[in-house]
Amino acid sequence: MIKLIASDIDGTLMREGERVIPPALFPLIHEMQKKGIYFAACSGRQYANLRRLFAPVADEIGYICENGSLAVWQNKIIYKETIDREAGQALMRTILAQRGSEVLLSGVDTCYVQPKDTEYISYVRDHVGNDTTVVDDICAVDDAFIKISAYRKSGVDSELASKFTEFSPYLVPVVGRNRWMDFLRENCDKGTAMDALCGHLHLTTEESIAFGDNENDLPLYGHAGTLYAMADGHPKLIEKADRTTMDVVSEIRKLLNTQEKIL
Repeated sequence: MIKLIASDIDGTLMREGERVIPPALFPLIHEMQKKGIYFAACSGRQYANLRRLFAPVADEIGYICENGSLAVWQNKIIYKETIDREAGQALMRTILAQRGSEVLLSGVDTCYVQPKDTEYISYVRDHVGNDTTVVDDICAVDDAFIKISAYRKSGVDSELASKFTEFSPYLVPVVGRNRWMDFLRENCDKGTAMDALCGHLHLTTEESIAFGDNENDLPLYGHAGTLYAMADGHPKLIEKADRTTMDVVSEIRKLLNTQEKIL
C-alpha cells in the first residue's frame, strides 16, 4: 500500500523552463488525502520558497528542504542537520575565492548572500524565489548553517568540485541543475530526511514512493519503496531507479487508480 509520495521539484515536477507547480497536482493531493496518502515536496529549495510554490496546499503536505538538511511536517521541524561553523566559514571563503563563483548560506528562515555581482541578488530573490538577506560578511552570520551552496553562472562541474576536496568527507558536494553545487554534512541527504519523515508518520520504507531527476536524488535509492527517475534525467539515477516516467502528475494519477482497484 502506498502511503507517502515524495517528489523532487526542479527538472521533475517542474520541467525545464517551468516556474510553477502543475495546477493539476493540487486537486490530486486532496484526492490522495482522502485515500490516506501523504505528499511531500523533496527539493534543494528552501522551506519558504517551497511553501510559496505549493500555496494552495501549503499546510497540508510535508517538506524535505535544502537537499535533505531540513524536514518539516505541518509547519513543525521534525529533522534538521547543521554544519560546523568553522568548517562552514572556511568553505565559504574558498567558494568566494573562485573566479565567477558566488556563495549562498541557508538558514532555516532565510538564505544569506555576500554578492560579488548585484545581478546575483535579483537572481536568488526573483528567479529562484528565496527569502534572501544580503550581508557584508557572510562568515559573520549568526544563524545555524543548514546548507552552503556555490553558484556559478557558467555552470558547475567536476573541475569546480575539485577545489573543495579538503572539506571531504565532512562536507559533501551535491550537484543539481541550474548552476548550483550544494554542500551538505556527511550522512545528511534526501534519503536520511526521507527516513525521518517516514518515521514521523509511522510508515515503512516500502509504503513510500519518490520521484527525481538528478544526482542529488540518488540518496533516495533504498530510502523509498519505489524510486522513479525522469526518463531524460541523469544516467546514474536512471540506472538505480525502479521505473522511469516523463510526467509525475500522470504517474501519480495512475498509481492512485491502481491502488483504488486493489482496495
